Amino acid sequence: MPHHPHAVRASQIVFGILFSLVLLNWAAIHFGLVEVPPNTIPWDRPLLDARPGLFAHWQMQRLKTDQQMCRTALNRARDLSYTPLADMNADSDCGFTDVVRATKTPIAFNIAPVTTCSLSAALYWWQRDVQRLSRQILKTKIKRIDQLGTYACRNINGAATGNRSEHATANAIDIEGFETEDGRRITVKDDWLKATPEGRFLRAAHDSACTVFGEVLGPDYNNLHANHFHLDEAAWTMCR
Repeated sequence: MPHHPHAVRASQIVFGILFSLVLLNWAAIHFGLVEVPPNTIPWDRPLLDARPGLFAHWQMQRLKTDQQMCRTALNRARDLSYTPLADMNADSDCGFTDVVRATKTPIAFNIAPVTTCSLSAALYWWQRDVQRLSRQILKTKIKRIDQLGTYACRNINGAATGNRSEHATANAIDIEGFETEDGRRITVKDDWLKATPEGRFLRAAHDSACTVFGEVLGPDYNNLHANHFHLDEAAWTMCR
């Protein structure tokens, strides 16, 4: 059935108006005529000391491919210090590039994380929100985060065959638990799903991680994650 010329013309007019509005908004933002909150524009360099926006995962993926942008983002974060590490090739599927050891973080770790630059940026965002959630739910602050490891040359789930894990490129970290300033020890193994402030905090921390990391896997995913949260900066997203 042929299109009515008036309908086609009307569609063209609507499209032209919408395109013009998008172009005007872009120009206003680009030339500084309109101020928008930090981390609102997906192509901008992320500001880690401001809360992440809707495009957090997309921004972290940009940091994965732009070392200069990533290092600049880390350098601007007031509660972060790091040491760059040399690239390392273990074999054709294992090793890492653009990796840092975080020597100062918003919350201390039991072991200083050695991660890709973009994962370090995502961890910074997440730690800041973890502290907010702790004050809100636990009425105290988190003193330390306990992690089980980052780099490991192995396959997904430690299988004998299959694809390499994000751990094989230092693009993942496993979080076992938290220690609070008032002396509580909160672990994924012991407190997950409990109807307690500790259990609610773990659920909130898990859900918060899903806003900035690619994959977030915990006890609800499989038994291999019964004692930790797996956080990585994969290109795809999964929150389980």
